[in-house]
Amino acid sequence: MSCLLLDAGNTRLKWALLDGPHWLAQGVCAYAELAGLPAQLAPWPAVQRILACNVAGPAVAKQLAACWPALPIAWLKSSAAQAGVRNGYLRPEQLGADRWAALIGARALRQTDLLVVMAGTAMTVDALSSTGEFLGGVIVPGFRLMREALARGTADLGLPDGATATFARSTGEAIVNGALAALSGAIAQQYAQLSAYSGRSVQILLSGGDAARIAPCLPPALAAQLIRIDNLVLHGLAQLAQRDSNQEASA
Repeated sequence: MSCLLLDAGNTRLKWALLDGPHWLAQGVCAYAELAGLPAQLAPWPAVQRILACNVAGPAVAKQLAACWPALPIAWLKSSAAQAGVRNGYLRPEQLGADRWAALIGARALRQTDLLVVMAGTAMTVDALSSTGEFLGGVIVPGFRLMREALARGTADLGLPDGATATFARSTGEAIVNGALAALSGAIAQQYAQLSAYSGRSVQILLSGGDAARIAPCLPPALAAQLIRIDNLVLHGLAQLAQRDSNQEASA
């Protein structure tokens, strides 16, 4: 059965088309171009099922539903436990669906103590134990949001660009390197917390649009434990889709 996976993030839609366990195609779509997505999928087997994760709000959900009016979309919601992951949030339903999907994807890929980092519009750094327990995490503004906050909250800084540098020698460099230091610092702090908690080696799974920007800024000890992976949310959705297919086949 062909299944369309949709990851509706804050800035764009990421999608993948599966046939059973096989990935047939994947891509990215701007929200202004959503109406054309069904036509992009026309060369592939007809979509029979849709599993989606949405943190972009109800307007985007409505747009997506209009693209496939004959197919109900199964919207992922966080729960107390699913696919080998136990949700440690005090109120499990409050955890963002994208973070939940990323944790499920991470658990399917690695069964060790993990720091799951999603570097997008916001950056989340989540601790996942080797037994599949989501211990908690932090949310910080992403690279773009940090720069925009400085531009909005000050009279003269604006949005100057700058290169990475050991010591920033321009305002643009100071802003860029300050944001990267804050992001890598959040990862380092959570890494230290999880390492102390588990008493074991911790791996870092890094995904998201700013992953390539952040990875070179991590300290060597963390860089040695780093695994870059694209579309971790889609990997989590794929894991859930495959489990559903297996259950239907055995029913």
